[in-house]
Amino acid sequence: MPLLLLLVAMGTLLSYVFFPVPILQGDSKAFHIESWPEIARLSFALMFPVAFLSGILLPIIVSGVQDELKNRMNSTGLTILFNTVGAAVGPILACFVLLPWLGFQSSLILSAIAYAALALLTCDKQTWSLRRPGGIALILLGLCFLLLLTLFPYRRNETHFENARRPFEADQSVLQKKIEGSADTFQVLRRDLFGEPYYYRLVTNAYSMSGTHPRSQRYMRLFAYLPLALRPQSENALLLCYGVGVTADAFTHDPRLKHLDIVDTSKEVFDLAGSYTGFEYSNPLRDSRVRTFVQDARFFLQAIPERYDVITGEPPPLKIAGTVNLYTQQFFELMHNRLKDGGIATFWLPISELTTNESKAILRAFHNVFANASVWATCDLEWIMMGSKGPLHRPDQALVWEFWSEATMRYDLARIGIESPEQMSGLFVMDSDEIDRITDGVEPLSDFYPKRLSDAHPDLKAAYQFGHHYFETRRALRRFLSSSFIKESWPVEWQKSLDLFFLVREMRFRSEMSGSNWLDDLDLYLRHSQLRAPVLSVQNSDEFRLALAEKFSERSHSVPAEASPDLIAGALARRDFPAAIQLLEMEKDRGFSNINDFFLLTYLYCLNGSVEKAEALASAGAGSIQKDWFVDWLWGELQAQFGFHPPG
Repeated sequence: MPLLLLLVAMGTLLSYVFFPVPILQGDSKAFHIESWPEIARLSFALMFPVAFLSGILLPIIVSGVQDELKNRMNSTGLTILFNTVGAAVGPILACFVLLPWLGFQSSLILSAIAYAALALLTCDKQTWSLRRPGGIALILLGLCFLLLLTLFPYRRNETHFENARRPFEADQSVLQKKIEGSADTFQVLRRDLFGEPYYYRLVTNAYSMSGTHPRSQRYMRLFAYLPLALRPQSENALLLCYGVGVTADAFTHDPRLKHLDIVDTSKEVFDLAGSYTGFEYSNPLRDSRVRTFVQDARFFLQAIPERYDVITGEPPPLKIAGTVNLYTQQFFELMHNRLKDGGIATFWLPISELTTNESKAILRAFHNVFANASVWATCDLEWIMMGSKGPLHRPDQALVWEFWSEATMRYDLARIGIESPEQMSGLFVMDSDEIDRITDGVEPLSDFYPKRLSDAHPDLKAAYQFGHHYFETRRALRRFLSSSFIKESWPVEWQKSLDLFFLVREMRFRSEMSGSNWLDDLDLYLRHSQLRAPVLSVQNSDEFRLALAEKFSERSHSVPAEASPDLIAGALARRDFPAAIQLLEMEKDRGFSNINDFFLLTYLYCLNGSVEKAEALASAGAGSIQKDWFVDWLWGELQAQFGFHPPG
């Protein structure tokens, strides 16, 4: 038996050392193994040798115990009892002690050492005799095990961690913190800008589970603000899945909210809440109104007696194992049952990660539970399903005014592009009648038919076409104005002058998804609206970047070249054209690093009434500009709008 125990100890280390490490080519798909035969092969290589040798040990141990106790029945029973207890206690010990405290690699090494220690404990002095072949073999195996421990690649685990996060480091993000939890491994990546944290990304195992990128914050914060705006009297809310705390942070901005319960299956997600620090970052878990629960969302909804004004859920990406049961009709029924009468539920629907039929199956499941379901979105494919328990009544006008008068919430909404109450109307996608129409004949996603969410890769082109159909301005406005839900439940003050907001959403959608004429878009935003977010977006900036750039500029007591594009975007968003021109002239003196700055300065000269300066700039740069459709379009527009004379 000691020889076999040493073989198991060595096998534990060798099966890990020789486990094949995937060679990544730079994209995340290279890391994800989707072939069941490949998964079986890798699992076999890692687990079978040790499992097989450990299985052989059991009858040998039974035989040894029988030799000691003599009573065959008692000896066999005791051995099986201890084996069963070990099988029950072992996973608990590994899950809640070894993995969180030591990590998977150190736990593996400790297990190997434990096997070797058992080999020593089961030996007697005669076993080590060099006069016996067994003794020689035991000594040689013991020396081999010690040599293996000495030569063991103790940084091998870092290779696996690096592989998991490498696809997400392409944007210059760096590792800030890593936690090996009881069920998952968490890595927090931080992307800095001007020496300050710009956004964070939470990588769970090898998946990007959540993040604070400004584009993601648009819809994450709306999970809270959309229902709160329609039910401003809300006193308590339930958030299912914490992520990086963006939605929780939005809830805590509402001073009228008295309680916020947050449920997540991972204790480590809450432990990491303090890792997201920096300019304008806060930890919502420090708010005295917040309670956290480490629990499965389904069990929590079934067990709690409380009812909530708002329940919102943003589970992990849908195609991750186990997530499907958070999108079924039965789960939505649990949410519905925990709402107060008139309470509102919102839920994530990322149609870019689904086939069109899968999106419709989830919509059907949601609508089967919430009769007055509706769908909302900013300018991307991250959609929000919303439903209420019973009819949703038009909110009290005084409470609505109070909601929008709250400075912290209004500022936070403006950061994600909701700059006025009317813009909430511009988020509308469809109501229950339209959901009924497009899901006619579609079976709902159900606990009993989880494969209605298949393993098929999403068709991004089909998702884009599906989304564009609902973002096209005239259709979207017609659906909004004819919706019975809007007529009965939507604040009247938010139903005026909506053409611009639906147009801006469509333009931003096309720009982000397929590209557009950036200067034509900018011209419309500057001359026909007072909105800031679309202007910043055209300039590849946002309110978060701009705040960091302005802070960096203040520290530098000058205009740093790296912050100049964001400062130009900020000046344009304020409609401070002289300031934008001044910054662009500084770029011209440095030598334009981006040809688009040349075109922008030419345009701004014209817009600001300095057509002669625009003509002089265009003539000076004519020799270095390659004429194409964009140049022809720009010269033609400037000529028609401002009397500009093109060079040559």
